Amino acid sequence: MSSNQADKRGLVPCTMVCKNCPEYMYSFETLRETWLRACNGKGRQYYERIKYYFNNTFESHLKEIVLVIAYGADQNAGIFLDFTAYKFFKERVEKEIGQELTEVLPVKVSRKTPQIMRMFTSLKDFIRFSDQLRHKNRAIARQRYVNGVYLLERVNEVMEQKEPLFLAFSAKISEHDPKAVLQIGCVIFSLESQQGLQKYHYHHKNVNLLLTNNTVLQDKHGDFNFPFGSTEVASLDAVLSKMQEDISRVDFLVTYSISLEGIQNFFRAQGLKVEAKETIDTLTLHAALFHESRKENSMEDILNKLEVPFETHRLLNAGYMVDYIRQMFRALLSQEFCICLNL
Repeated sequence: MSSNQADKRGLVPCTMVCKNCPEYMYSFETLRETWLRACNGKGRQYYERIKYYFNNTFESHLKEIVLVIAYGADQNAGIFLDFTAYKFFKERVEKEIGQELTEVLPVKVSRKTPQIMRMFTSLKDFIRFSDQLRHKNRAIARQRYVNGVYLLERVNEVMEQKEPLFLAFSAKISEHDPKAVLQIGCVIFSLESQQGLQKYHYHHKNVNLLLTNNTVLQDKHGDFNFPFGSTEVASLDAVLSKMQEDISRVDFLVTYSISLEGIQNFFRAQGLKVEAKETIDTLTLHAALFHESRKENSMEDILNKLEVPFETHRLLNAGYMVDYIRQMFRALLSQEFCICLNL
């Protein structure tokens, strides 16, 4: 895929990294699966070579690679490579099998938990650790399911008393400066109305991002041609002030992969006092309704599963993101639900 094609999809052709907290990295499992599949398509000899590499000679190179243990945007733990390690690893595998490999796009990793640098002494050590991560992710999935059931019960409790109001929230933070807010989007809505009841509020700050290959990715987030409702474009202070008023009106905050603690920390960093509100994480809600799904839990995956139309590159835009969150939430609540603890 060319860099232009990647940009159109809203993805980056290489990793963007801030000094202390990588934002985009390469999943080792995705690299392995993608390259095995690609080599199988090129012929049996290439497939056997790369399979032999991962099962045998890989051990001699594993100790040269600094891997990162982190959480993906889907909140699952995984093994990742930064841009430098990815280029080194790809070149090494290509040399071993005598075939150029497919470029793999990086994925977003969570800022909420620290990344751990790890080097493995042997393939056995690597496999043992990978098995431990799988067990950990199963435990995470079970807890997320329980939390999702609780959220469903809470919404039903409130709905028995009144028609609740929800506020969908999304923010984009600078890759290089976690304190710099680029965009904020929010909308108040109810389950009775198909559209938002409150205008969308949006803050945008032009910025060009320096990638680790020393090229500049021009910021393309400033697209104000929203296809829904009316949008108010305002300064950051004005948006935050309005959001403070909005939060006091609603019964629940609705997000994607952001906890109440994360929201509270965000507003405190902006100098605002945050009234405690229950937060509905649509990713957690999804876990309760699709508890068999432990992979493919990205925003794109869930929207596709729920048949909510979207454009991938719009997910970089907080104004669009809040409407996708709103539609995702409504679609999730329309799903049939039964409690099943056989995880």
